[in-house]
Amino acid sequence: MKEDHDHMRNGQLKPGYNVQIGTENQFIVGYSLYQCPTDTRCLKPHLEKVKAELGNLLGTIIADAGYGREENYAISKRNTLKHL
Repeated sequence: MKEDHDHMRNGQLKPGYNVQIGTENQFIVGYSLYQCPTDTRCLKPHLEKVKAELGNLLGTIIADAGYGREENYAISKRNTLKHL
């Protein structure tokens, strides 16, 4: 992952990870690590991983604006409708 700031001014990539955490009733039910610099491309694989581990997604998906992408809206809507 490339960082916005380069203190050494040498253009080297530094290790960095995007951590995704899923919770239900304040308990962590799943987590995943990605090298994607933004959340928009992490939601789908994270939900697939949690679903594979738990057998089903729990409750309603709630995410902040950092996940704003048409595909993510559709995923959230499909999952929410299943659980209402």
